[in-house]
Amino acid sequence: MHEFKIDVTLDASLPFIFAAFHEPEYLSEWFAPGDCFVTQVMSDFREGGRYRIKMMDPSGVEMSLTGEYVRILANEQLSFSWAWEDNLEASLITTVDIHFEKTEDDNVRLTLIQQGFVNKQECDQHHYAWMSCLEKLSVLSVKKKSFN
Repeated sequence: MHEFKIDVTLDASLPFIFAAFHEPEYLSEWFAPGDCFVTQVMSDFREGGRYRIKMMDPSGVEMSLTGEYVRILANEQLSFSWAWEDNLEASLITTVDIHFEKTEDDNVRLTLIQQGFVNKQECDQHHYAWMSCLEKLSVLSVKKKSFN
């Protein structure tokens, strides 16, 4: 099995970054890699609750991601299952575990681990996509901070 780890620091408040991972209004602004965009977010944000996020690429191809919230510790940790509804990947279900930590300078250190990939290619693709999404989140958090 393959996995990757991302460790980044974001210039934002901890409550905002945590909310950005489950509030539909925020997810719709950053949770799609590259030129893709979010078309729908459904979320039952509680342990055992399910989520579904639909994305579209610039050519009009739609992709749907679904999963279940496994662990929620407000402003500390978020764990959930991850599955693409099209079943085109060999890895049917992976898991995402995110830790949130406030730094001394009031930024947020975010550590994300996604594991359970059956091949390196899918693992690398998801790593790249997460990096792209987190860049969008960073831009959103700067915008959000400037309005507060």
